[in-house]
Amino acid sequence: MTAFEDLLDALDDAGLWSHLPEDHKRAAQRALASGDGVTWPAGGAWRADGEDLAEGDVEAWLGSMAGPLHDCGVDLRVATVIGPWDAGSAGYSVCVNGTTLDLYTFVEGEPARPATEDPWMDCSVRPAAEVNRLLEAAGSSRRVALFWPGGNDGFAVLGEGRVLRRISAAAASWCNALIP
Repeated sequence: MTAFEDLLDALDDAGLWSHLPEDHKRAAQRALASGDGVTWPAGGAWRADGEDLAEGDVEAWLGSMAGPLHDCGVDLRVATVIGPWDAGSAGYSVCVNGTTLDLYTFVEGEPARPATEDPWMDCSVRPAAEVNRLLEAAGSSRRVALFWPGGNDGFAVLGEGRVLRRISAAAASWCNALIP
């Protein structure tokens, strides 16, 4: 078994899909195992490749969460303010429900070289943290957890906070950045 398959089993054991009919749960697990993102009412799971996110994919990543977040009381609005590949770009910023997240700036005189130590991590954790802030403000018990954040194998899960905290406590090697 791979570490990812172990994580999927642990999420199942912790009850992530306990509210879904068995056939829906199995279909979600199969889709995730094949590399697809999956959503269900008030939840979902998506790849969160830190490199792709740092190269401008944050808007698309968060946008894929809009349906389940709406089920949680959050009407997500996300737009790229300035992308890393825009002409004359000074860095990368996105706007999430009116809050601008400056994910990184470029080193002065060196376009396309982020002035942060770990842009992959920043582009994973900061948007997820903003989504969790919105979930909390909406009174939702749901949260986003990141597994293997900031790397090519990053993985995000939207689920019951208690389930995600249980996984975090049981397997710190998977969940390097559970966003409370």
